[in-house]
Amino acid sequence: MTELDVRAQDAMRLAASDPGAAAPLAAEVSRAARHERRWDVVCVAERALGVAAMQQSRFEDALRHLRAAVVAGERAADRTVTGEARMSLASALMLSGRPQRSFREIDQALVELDGLPAARARTQRAAIYQDLGRLDEALEDLRRALPVLRAAHDAQWATRALSNRGLLHATRREFAAARRDLRAAGELCDEHGLRVPAAFVEHNLAWVDSQAGDVPSALQHMAAATRMFTELGLSPGSLLTDHAELLLSVRLVAEARSVAEDAVAADERDGRRNHLPESRLLLSTIALVQGDTGAALRSAEAASREFARLRRREWAALADFSRVQALAAADGPVTPARCRRAADALSEAGWTVPALEARLLAGRLALRRGRAADARRDFAMAGRARHLGPADARARAWLGEAMLREADGRRGGAVSALRAGIRVLEDHRATIGATELRAHVSINRGAIARMGMQLAVEDHDARASLWWAECAKATAAPARDARPPTDAALADLLADLRGVMDSVDERRSSQQPTGALVARQVALEREIRDHCRRHPGSSARSVLPPDVATLADALGDAALIEFVELADELLAVTVVGGRARLHRLGPTAHVAALVEQIPFALRRLARDRGGDGNGAEHHRTGARNGAASVVAAAGLLAQACAALGEALLRPVLTAVADRPLVVVPTGSLHSVPWSLLPACTGRAVSVSPSATLWHVASGSTSPAGRTVVVAGPGLPGARAEAEVVAGLHESPVVLVGDEATARNVSHAMDGAALVHLAAHGRVRSDNPQFSSLALADGPFTVYDLERLDRAPHQVVLAACDTGRSALVAGGEILGFTSALLAGGTATLVAPVVPVPDIATVDLMRAYHRGLAAGHPPAHALAAAQEAMGRRDHASLAAAAGFVQLGYGGQPHATAPGVSPVPARRSSVHDTLLTIPGGART
Repeated sequence: MTELDVRAQDAMRLAASDPGAAAPLAAEVSRAARHERRWDVVCVAERALGVAAMQQSRFEDALRHLRAAVVAGERAADRTVTGEARMSLASALMLSGRPQRSFREIDQALVELDGLPAARARTQRAAIYQDLGRLDEALEDLRRALPVLRAAHDAQWATRALSNRGLLHATRREFAAARRDLRAAGELCDEHGLRVPAAFVEHNLAWVDSQAGDVPSALQHMAAATRMFTELGLSPGSLLTDHAELLLSVRLVAEARSVAEDAVAADERDGRRNHLPESRLLLSTIALVQGDTGAALRSAEAASREFARLRRREWAALADFSRVQALAAADGPVTPARCRRAADALSEAGWTVPALEARLLAGRLALRRGRAADARRDFAMAGRARHLGPADARARAWLGEAMLREADGRRGGAVSALRAGIRVLEDHRATIGATELRAHVSINRGAIARMGMQLAVEDHDARASLWWAECAKATAAPARDARPPTDAALADLLADLRGVMDSVDERRSSQQPTGALVARQVALEREIRDHCRRHPGSSARSVLPPDVATLADALGDAALIEFVELADELLAVTVVGGRARLHRLGPTAHVAALVEQIPFALRRLARDRGGDGNGAEHHRTGARNGAASVVAAAGLLAQACAALGEALLRPVLTAVADRPLVVVPTGSLHSVPWSLLPACTGRAVSVSPSATLWHVASGSTSPAGRTVVVAGPGLPGARAEAEVVAGLHESPVVLVGDEATARNVSHAMDGAALVHLAAHGRVRSDNPQFSSLALADGPFTVYDLERLDRAPHQVVLAACDTGRSALVAGGEILGFTSALLAGGTATLVAPVVPVPDIATVDLMRAYHRGLAAGHPPAHALAAAQEAMGRRDHASLAAAAGFVQLGYGGQPHATAPGVSPVPARRSSVHDTLLTIPGGART
């Protein structure tokens, strides 16, 4: 073998593992071999150039080089090198969307090859079969090829065969076998330094885990694959598509759409015509989930045309059903028969879950048309999948079974099926560690809970209505062990984020450019989010809603009001003295419109710093205009609160009388300042995301432990507030100024009996987990709270909006409220609107005096709010903005042997009215 032969073989080996290094070597060898008319060497060198180009998704270049390789091999009359060139050409033709030409080349290659080269060609043909959905033929080729490849110690091709067979196993839902093959492939890659195949193996492991429903593991493999693809300069198209599909599976829909659009763009740019329709099809699905039926239909139609052109019948069936779904969502001309034809085609192609969806759609359309017998058959076929497949498929199958049983008049059986679907989803949620993912994955619960609620309301069954209302609130599974504080990687990332955001604030205040720092902030937030998503959820535990008798025991003399939205109607379930009642309240839209008016009026009143209500602080605009504005805002507030109280509470007042209230809101009611409603003035009101969370909190014992008081920077009243609050408790831990760092606050909060934080607050609607409190070294986020080993028993967040939660898919809430209550905090006091600084100090003094006197939190807050509301407009706004969340019936316990400290005046109290004002935002 000459030096030229050796260099050509070296280029060929590099083409699969390091295409960037292979290309210049192969080009040099090709030129030299042409000069010497060594056509067999030219064939190998041109094939190396083609394979390298294919790895980098430069398909037109790949086709040009591989065709040149075939011509050179024929000129050399060397059947082996020619057959191997055809084998690579077949792959490039398939990837560029020419399946028939691909088959012609690979079949001709198998005519020309035998032994080890033939085994490689069979491995290649198996991949082509696999792309076309001909799985049995693909498995047969791999069955014949693998023993030859192993016997020859051909690591590269054995890796490829094992990796592809792993995907075939996963397609058949044989996940254990799939992982065995992929791990074996990964070991070969590590042993032989095969970097490119290793990246594909990592990608395939991500896909297998996502199909199996192991989201944290899938995200881990996806992150590793992304890093490897980037380092090797590989096209991210298929990786992006699988990532978008994974995000969609946990209903991170907006994020999934962005990634899917990037996948389509990458496939178009790289000319990956074989993969492009898959990206379009996924984009269609995501757009449909978002309600963008126009985009969904356009993408589905484009995918359908492209699959038909490629003669990929199995995928064409899937694209056709996507068109049907988009048309049905837009109330287009879709019949049950059309859905059944789609279901048959999907089943024949092996698409189990989409076929289930098609059957359910056919059944619903048949019911709508009054064809109950047809609907029964559809639901019966869909129900067969309730014991097999991924969690979301099994849950939807149970929903179909419930529809069937209801159509047959078996309402009790329908409820049993719905409860089975809930259990499936709860078990799946418990395996996911990141709060954000656990929240978004709950969307399928909503459809099941709505049907259960509908049946309960039709039956006028208040107890069942309450149970299903709790199931509709995904917070019904509250208990998840906190992320351990030993997660050093997360701690470092959060510290980096604080430093960057602190620098951003400094540069903004000095009017310097912040672009690079903001980009770094975005990157760090993404890294933190992805790190937490990859955290396994083995420590999670589900808690089913309590029954009415259990709730009644915990309520004692209090009354529960749980609000529920059903088909644009607002309902309430009350529990008083062991009896549950169902109340219809009216249209949801009317209530939402009233709620929207309240924050505007409160913000205007909060800016009125004159004690007589005349707006004296706003002298630059004129006292008369300021006074008129304040009077108008006060009138608007009174009118809106009276109307809201009429809509929400008057229908239930007979049931609840003058008892203390536990309120479970829904939708926009999470931001209601309840103390302003006439029926709640002076009444103890506890608010909870769910009755289940409240019940769990009610069983916790108030520890006799330390009190922690924190004052953040940049808030004039914070230090004064800290001194006032600290003066009302015995031996508190006080962190102000430079001492109020994230590390110190976390350490002090861990397991504390009472924590009071006065700081600027920021609620992030784009990602509620990055909602934060401003501390001396930067933002203290929800992620920081989740790292506490033991949540504090009672927390006061005297920071704007921190009691307001962000609603995500399935009715789940995210933010400070859910992080603390789900983490184990029993009682949380926080504002649901921006609050004025100075008046907040006075409110907190009154509240903590009540606690120190032994009053339960809800009673202490109600008394403080009632007293403050009579003073002036700013005091009213500050008082009204706060709500007591969680369990409010238990007084704060002091340390052993310590009596409540009597209220006393201090130098801070004497100077309160001279401190500059401002809102805590």
